[in-house]
Amino acid sequence: MIICCLSECRQRLFLLGLERVNHLKKNIIIAFGSVPKDGGTFTFYRTLRPELLKYGIDLRCVSVGKAEADLIEDAFVDDGCVLLAETITDVKEQAKAFTDWCEETGIDIVFAINSVAILSALPHLPEKIRVMARCANAFDHGYKITVSCYERLTRIVTTAPRHGLDLINAYGVDRDRIHMIPNGIDPSLFEGAAQNQRGEDSVLRLGFLGRLEHNQKGVLFLPEILRYLQNQGIKFTCKIAGKGVHGKAFEAELKSFFRNKSVELVGALKPSEVPDFLGSVDVYLFPSQFEGCPNALLEAIMAGCVPVSWKLEGITDFIIKDGDTGFVCPMADCEAFAARIAEFSEHRDRLEKMSAAAAYDARERFSQARVAADYARLIKDVMHMPQSPWTPLPWSFFRLDPAFANYNIWQSILPKSFSRIIKNCLFYVGLSDRYYD
Repeated sequence: MIICCLSECRQRLFLLGLERVNHLKKNIIIAFGSVPKDGGTFTFYRTLRPELLKYGIDLRCVSVGKAEADLIEDAFVDDGCVLLAETITDVKEQAKAFTDWCEETGIDIVFAINSVAILSALPHLPEKIRVMARCANAFDHGYKITVSCYERLTRIVTTAPRHGLDLINAYGVDRDRIHMIPNGIDPSLFEGAAQNQRGEDSVLRLGFLGRLEHNQKGVLFLPEILRYLQNQGIKFTCKIAGKGVHGKAFEAELKSFFRNKSVELVGALKPSEVPDFLGSVDVYLFPSQFEGCPNALLEAIMAGCVPVSWKLEGITDFIIKDGDTGFVCPMADCEAFAARIAEFSEHRDRLEKMSAAAAYDARERFSQARVAADYARLIKDVMHMPQSPWTPLPWSFFRLDPAFANYNIWQSILPKSFSRIIKNCLFYVGLSDRYYD
């Protein structure tokens, strides 16, 4: 295994993974490709890990190689995080380091997720290691990553109905390999917010939480939606939390609302600040143009906010029960979106009723405990399945995972500063997870 000269924090991160092997080997040990930082993939790991430990399943966050090491935010590191090949840029050497670590640690299951090194290592893993995938994004590259080394995949976990249908219809995935488990949220974090009464103020309290970016998050629809409300004489306030690449353009579109103090930009929030923010919101605005199984939307309904969203087939119309726990509207129809919000101005009792229904439904379908129980059952079922015959490929046959054909260009040809600029641009359009998470 390749062990590099690590900083004190990184040494601790690496050794934590080794120290846990002896006393947790009786558990099922899973390698989950991710990076300790503020992002959806790591949030999934961080919230699921303690719940799975209750079932005897030890989920490890494994980061491999220099590119991933550079992204680690030390404040997010926990006792399940492992860093391998910190200074190595060659993907083949990273893949070897990961494979060696899996054998030494006694890994039972690998979820490669978006890790270039781990995806490229899959054909070389020992036969005894089972491989699963998790599909959380509804776009072509995300699907291609999901089906990497398809012949080794025991099960594919999808997070919304749309993903399974796309994988079956467009990517040739066997229906029997697909198992849907949506993302989960800890209800206890939002109990106080859910108890807040909605619709009691003289004005509607609107809110948005997310990246100020249009290509995925659709934030530039919001000024037009708010103008429709204003022209109808609807009294509202709107708090907007977040930052992003379209922040300046977004702010320019909102100047008239700043003058009458109906809109407030509150900046990026810490995770601990999210429950209070959502507790102050009656109607949650969700104008995303594509998503997977968005945690922000799940948190909003868990907090009792009533969401209004574009219809993303098999995603938002799965999370939101239209007319019961919120509204879904035709994509880009800002007038229809505003009309749904305006209904609450006249029917405050409906707002209160839908708020309670949203919070209840979220706890029934999207609680972290329920999601963890579903994962535990699936993982234990997979461990009891007969292993399919597999002969690991020799390293002389190594090739970069096909979904990352240009990865080496990014890492070795482009100057580091320019590569980081491009990476940040990908982050803001919602595509950075393809390469860096």
